[in-house]
Amino acid sequence: MNATTASARIVVDDVELAYDLALPDAADAPLVVLLPGMGDLRSAYRHLTPLLTDRGVRVAALDLPGHGDSGISPAPVGQRQIARAAVALVEQLGGPAIVVGHSFTPDSALLATQLAPEEVVGAVAIAPWATTPEQPWAMRTLSRVVASTPWMWSLFYRSLHKAPPSDLAEHRRRIVASLRRPRGTEAVATMAAGTTKDAIGARAGQLAPVAVVMGGADPDFREPAAEAQDYADAVAGTAPVTVRMIDGAGHYPHAERPDETADAVLELARGLGWSVERA
Repeated sequence: MNATTASARIVVDDVELAYDLALPDAADAPLVVLLPGMGDLRSAYRHLTPLLTDRGVRVAALDLPGHGDSGISPAPVGQRQIARAAVALVEQLGGPAIVVGHSFTPDSALLATQLAPEEVVGAVAIAPWATTPEQPWAMRTLSRVVASTPWMWSLFYRSLHKAPPSDLAEHRRRIVASLRRPRGTEAVATMAAGTTKDAIGARAGQLAPVAVVMGGADPDFREPAAEAQDYADAVAGTAPVTVRMIDGAGHYPHAERPDETADAVLELARGLGWSVERA
């Protein structure tokens, strides 16, 4: 199945946000909105997107405020702001939609289903943090330095991959270029501080189905499987939740193991009644 891709912009909370929209042959296809994680770009989903459009799904990948080609936010970038951006994009493009979040943004994906339950009907949480561990002063200082220094962030980003794609170096160069623009590290430094994780409470009110996807070798977590299950347990009881572990993948399974990540997204889509089987 062929797909066409176009870049566009949307203004949310007075910030102009860039996104790519990949269209399969069927213009009325259901929609998946992809939210990158902290310090990443919409091109993080470059390997996942064609696997979804091949199944007849529209895919919109968004640059977060203060990231990539999006404008700088006048306010600290938080999860709730990102959720509003996802909802605005769904409303502009038309649902029904699944919203996918990674690392910092899974709770944004959950909140999006609650802000627009008729339009956003499911969420995917890739490499979600079930808890935010208290860091000692020295580690907090180091985190701020890394998040504020483009080349250091690039090295850290590389270290979180266990099965890196062949084009990772080029993707990292794009990240560094984004961070080197004026005020380019501002959003990342704020998000790294953890003070804008303001949608954690959305887990308790979740009604739409959720798929949790975790790399089995994710170095961000001491026990990735336990972290994934803890996150699922936080929403279980109010929403149907599934957990998919991807062996050998690090913190970016959508880039490291895109086939298996696509399977998880499409399994959720089929559970919603979407027709996404390969023709």
